[in-house]
Amino acid sequence: MDASQPRGIEIAARRHALRIALAATLAFTIAELADWEFSFLAPMLAVQFLAASRKAPGFLQGAAVPLVILIATSVALGISTLTSLTPVVLLLLISLVICLSFYGQRRGAPSALMLLIQIAFCCIPVIHTISFDLAWLFMTALIQGSIAAIVTVWIIYWLIPAPAIGDASATPPPAQPAHEPVLAARIALSDTLILLPVLVAFIMRGDIDNIIVLMIALNLLRAVEPEQSGRIAAAIILGNVVGGAVGVLAYQFVVLGGSLVFFVLIVLALGLWFGERIAIGGPKAPVYAIAFATFLLILGLGVAPLPGGSEELFATRIIKILLASAYTIGALSLVAHLRRLKGPASPAIKLRAPPRSEAARQRGPTRW
Repeated sequence: MDASQPRGIEIAARRHALRIALAATLAFTIAELADWEFSFLAPMLAVQFLAASRKAPGFLQGAAVPLVILIATSVALGISTLTSLTPVVLLLLISLVICLSFYGQRRGAPSALMLLIQIAFCCIPVIHTISFDLAWLFMTALIQGSIAAIVTVWIIYWLIPAPAIGDASATPPPAQPAHEPVLAARIALSDTLILLPVLVAFIMRGDIDNIIVLMIALNLLRAVEPEQSGRIAAAIILGNVVGGAVGVLAYQFVVLGGSLVFFVLIVLALGLWFGERIAIGGPKAPVYAIAFATFLLILGLGVAPLPGGSEELFATRIIKILLASAYTIGALSLVAHLRRLKGPASPAIKLRAPPRSEAARQRGPTRW
């Protein structure tokens, strides 16, 4: 039984990688066939749902997703409209909601739902500065994308069901631990402080392409944990850049292929490659999750330009992603003391120090 358990876990990881690849491909295809302007939302959300859990969401869980989006986007749109002449009040209300959502995520609330609230309260106020109609379009697109994502996940789990309870391959990956209230509050405050200057700049100068920067920054901030080493945090940032580069390259192949079938095959192939590394888990899983999300974003922007944008702005969007990554790196280094674990060292840190020998313990503490 002990020998079969690693094999079962490996099989479960491969099955889940296939789920991620098929979900991204199916959701992207649905969005493209329906000619949705924000076609990247459905596959990104589907991958988020699958990465957060290895169980199919129940009916009530699935129904709660579009309901939460409807409430969050409606409140965000209402606040943006009522406080359009008082930007200071608007920023205070947005910052409060975003900070609470970051806190809920770090305390163990459903990560995907917290992300939806953050997207709503970050993007809709920025888009509202351009036009109310465009903000309404993004609101409906987010609801459509969430419904498509949930339906896609249900279909994928119907095609590739989860292993039976008690099967060795049914062992789920370790859940993201909930942090202590004080630490969760400090992380939420630091993440909000990082986003606030970006929101101020974007609300003062409305540009539809700025939502790209906001989504990149949100994904990066959510992925970096306080107990992770600087190397892992830097790898997560690098994964974002790599995902963007792969998205640019894939878009060029899609243009050369010139058919939906070729587009589907590219998304499926890269989905399998990224999905396998996400499903395996471990410290590198967030790196590949960030890279895959950025890949979907970049490819979606290429094949379906944002309303008010054009394909000619594709290179500009890539530059903005690079700038968003660089800004996040610098901002995280400035607020690192707020996100740092205090008190006893974590097990990962303790493992770095080798145990002292018996002779060294008899000599007492080392003096330098």
